[in-house]
Amino acid sequence: MKRALFASLALALVWGCHGSPPKPEGAAVIIKDSHYHTRYCGHYRFGDQWYFISQHRHGVDCGHVLEDGDWVLPDD
Repeated sequence: MKRALFASLALALVWGCHGSPPKPEGAAVIIKDSHYHTRYCGHYRFGDQWYFISQHRHGVDCGHVLEDGDWVLPDD
């Protein structure tokens, strides 16, 4: 009985992780062409829109990927 319950919970967890597309968080913003993105600026791109998360620091496991000098949220 415990195995069946554990298997059901594990399956639900896996299904939940793969079932939903990534959603941007933070405020949508407009970025000037002269802006240089660093790991400290808090800006990232999702699709054609830029977003800003206050106090965000880009790095390992932050959810964003550095792509051609821009931090982006991958659309997996």
